[in-house]
Amino acid sequence: MVRAAAIDWIRGGAGRLWSDAVSDGAATAAISLIGGAPIGALRPLDGAWAELCRAAALPASRLEHRLPALIDTGAVPYGVIGDSHGRLLCRRSRRRGRWLLPVWSLETGASARGLPGDGRSGAGPRVRAALARLLALDVPVLVKFGQIDVEFVHVFKRLAGGPDAFDPAEFAAFADRTIERYLEFLTDAVPPVARSRVRVMSLFPPTLSDAAWREGYLNAHLVDVHGPADHADLAAALGRLEIPDLARRTALHAAVNVRLRAAVEAEGFAWGDDFAPWLGDGDVVDRAWQGPAAGRDHHLDHHAVRQRMLDHLWSILD
Repeated sequence: MVRAAAIDWIRGGAGRLWSDAVSDGAATAAISLIGGAPIGALRPLDGAWAELCRAAALPASRLEHRLPALIDTGAVPYGVIGDSHGRLLCRRSRRRGRWLLPVWSLETGASARGLPGDGRSGAGPRVRAALARLLALDVPVLVKFGQIDVEFVHVFKRLAGGPDAFDPAEFAAFADRTIERYLEFLTDAVPPVARSRVRVMSLFPPTLSDAAWREGYLNAHLVDVHGPADHADLAAALGRLEIPDLARRTALHAAVNVRLRAAVEAEGFAWGDDFAPWLGDGDVVDRAWQGPAAGRDHHLDHHAVRQRMLDHLWSILD
C-alpha cells in the first residue's frame, strides 16, 4: 500500500512537470537536473525518471514546447516503444555534457503479431499514435516487441490444441507469421521516408531456467492477455509440454532475430542488436545480467545490466 502510494505520488509529480502547472523554465530546469545530474545508479531516482519519461509520452504533455530548451542543456531525446522488456532501454546517463532523455511508451504484455489487430491488449492504436508523435518530434525511435510472442504466445497456442512435443517446423512457421504481422503494422504506421529513424530492436536472449518451465512458469498478466480463456490447471498443462532447454531456446531466439533483421532492413528500418551483448559462456545468457531473480524472471535485471546497457544506448544514439 505504501509503495503504491509512493508510485502514485511520483507519477503525479512527473505529469505536472510536463503540464502547464509548471512554467517552461522551471520545468526544463527540473527535468535537466533529474535526467542529467551525474548521480550514478541511484535506484529511487531511476524509478522517478522512468515515470517522468512515461509522462512525457502522453499526448497531454508539453514535450513539444520544452524539447528545444532541453536539447540546449544537452538532452539527447529518443523514443522507446515496447513491451515490458523495453524498460531496460529507458535510462539516465550523462556523458561529455550530454544526457539521455527517453520518451517511453510502455505496452506491458503486448505481442508483435497482435499490433495490426484489435487483440486483448489493445496496444496497436496506441503504438501507432506514439510512433506518429515521436516522428513528428524528429527524434530517433527504438521499437521493441516480439519477445512475448516467442516465449509465451507460442506456448499458449500449443496449450490450446497443439501436441505436447515441440515441433521446430511449427515454431518456425509461427515465428515467420509473427514477423510478417509485425512488419505489416510497422510499414503501415511509418512512411518510407521516416523508417531510417525507427530502429527495430532484436529479442533479448531467454532468461527463464529449464527448472522454471518444468515447474509451469506463469505470468498472471500474460495469461490474462494471451492465455486460454479457461485458466484452470494451466500450470499442470504447461508442465506436460516439451519446452526446449535454455541452449536450444537461445538458438531459436537467435534464428528469429536473423529473420527479423532481414525483414526490417528490407523495408528501410534500422536494426538494433539486443541479443549478443548479453550472452556468456555456452552462448546462453550470462548469469551476471540476471540479478537476484536469475532463472525465475523472463526479464534481464534492470540494475545488473545498467552500465552495459548505457554503453549500448550511447553507441546507438551517438
